[in-house]
Amino acid sequence: MHNLLLFAAEAGHEENGAILPHDINEVIWGSLAFVIVISLIVWKGGPAIRNMWNGRIERISGELSEAETARTEAESKLADVRRRIANVDQERARIRTEAEQTAGSLGTQIAERAQREGEEIRRRAALDAEASKAQAGADLQAEIAQLAVDAAEEVVARNLDPATQSQLIETYIAQVGSGARS
Repeated sequence: MHNLLLFAAEAGHEENGAILPHDINEVIWGSLAFVIVISLIVWKGGPAIRNMWNGRIERISGELSEAETARTEAESKLADVRRRIANVDQERARIRTEAEQTAGSLGTQIAERAQREGEEIRRRAALDAEASKAQAGADLQAEIAQLAVDAAEEVVARNLDPATQSQLIETYIAQVGSGARS
């Protein structure tokens, strides 16, 4: 090694010519060192670099697959949303028709129920009127009968003498008694 240093020192810094402006030993040793360093990097670092490179390729490939899956799902959802948007008008028309039918049905049911209730109220009112009429007639008849009895008593009391009055009472008692036995 010592010889090598002496040789390098003796050579000095001479110009080599137009192609190589520096010392030839420097070029040789530099090239040799470069080849050794590159060989070590390729030998020791090559597999690690390849593994890193392959891992990155696999990761990017996986991310691309996930992105493609996500894109496919998004397109599917977009198509579903577009289909739903297209069906909104149909759905709205269906709901409106259904609501109109329900409203019509409810209106008919309410009208029928109101008609039945009105008829029932009229029937009860007619029955109440008949009952009130019958009651009023009965009350009027009882009142008239009482007035007739009172008037007859007054007339009879004025026209009968005590003997005739006694005879009428006994005849009445006899009739009531004979009517009770039959």
